[in-house]
Amino acid sequence: MISESARDGALRPASPEEAAAALAEATAARATVRLVGGGTRSRAGRPAAADRELSTRALRRVVAHEPADLTATVEAGLPALELSELLAAEGQCWPQADLRPGSTVGGVLAGAASGRARLRFGPVRDSLLEVVLATGDGRLVKAGGRTVKGVAGYDIPRLAVGAHGTLGAIVQVTLKLWPLPAAHGWFACDGTLAERWALAEGLLRGGARPAAIVLTPGRLHVELAGPPEDVRAPAGLAAAPAPEEPRWPGTLRVGVHPPALPELLRSLEEAGRAYEALAGVGAARVAVATPEDVARVREVAVAAGGHAVVEDAPDELRGDPWGPPPPGLAAMRRLRAAFDPAGILNPGAFVGDPAPGAGAPA
Repeated sequence: MISESARDGALRPASPEEAAAALAEATAARATVRLVGGGTRSRAGRPAAADRELSTRALRRVVAHEPADLTATVEAGLPALELSELLAAEGQCWPQADLRPGSTVGGVLAGAASGRARLRFGPVRDSLLEVVLATGDGRLVKAGGRTVKGVAGYDIPRLAVGAHGTLGAIVQVTLKLWPLPAAHGWFACDGTLAERWALAEGLLRGGARPAAIVLTPGRLHVELAGPPEDVRAPAGLAAAPAPEEPRWPGTLRVGVHPPALPELLRSLEEAGRAYEALAGVGAARVAVATPEDVARVREVAVAAGGHAVVEDAPDELRGDPWGPPPPGLAAMRRLRAAFDPAGILNPGAFVGDPAPGAGAPA
């Protein structure tokens, strides 16, 4: 029996099987479903009203933790910070993830929420060894493996990361973990963009790669992690607190090839825009306040061979949350249809979804 919250009416399945049954019934009824974890990243794309809401918050079991193998298998509704505390007690961590208060493990993966340390540890998709999806038509699909990430045909774990629930509800995952570093620390300095970029390039060419190199207007922040003797202030920098998490009314997530990042930052600084950028990765978050801001930043990103999507913003900035369609959009639509034939999952979250009133895509 699928549990249901009397407070908000959301379906709260207590097992992967219950989640699949709920989605099978919704497909039979042709009822759209909004999938929700912690809700911290639920505004991607152009969120549209749905007939039903399915919360994963009751799916919070730790199925298996194998410290010797550096893996953990957990249900998707487990709060990400709760998992972090459990791992830390065993001297381990999930460093690829951007861990926010309230986020669930499944929500981090569905939103492809990589943290600042992806320079050292890689993007969050690289941490997913195995995934179990409850598809739109009610199947449970398991892909990957708990010890070695094997691929035959589509790499479903990688496809599920960043799909925002449009392929199915992530109900269980196996994650690749890392040992907690013996020490870590942040260091920073101020300077012109040219000065800061020269320091960043020197660190990228160095023998020991930092965990993160973060640029914000006028400031360079560097995180080092490893043995205590390696966590010392690089030349030109001094110990400092970690940069504050951006809190902007409107945020674009921008990606360009790493060598193109300085030109992007030059444009942002000339326009006086707030941003946080990751050197060596080519990723940035940019503050925007108007649709014109979105268009201008996107124009620069696309000219550099990149993209700019609305990560979180008021509805008036979501007229075009994605920009130019990706080259593989037709294949993405076919794949989505294979996992969600009735198209019930997370209306408005798929890059190919039309604007309200625009009709179905051609």
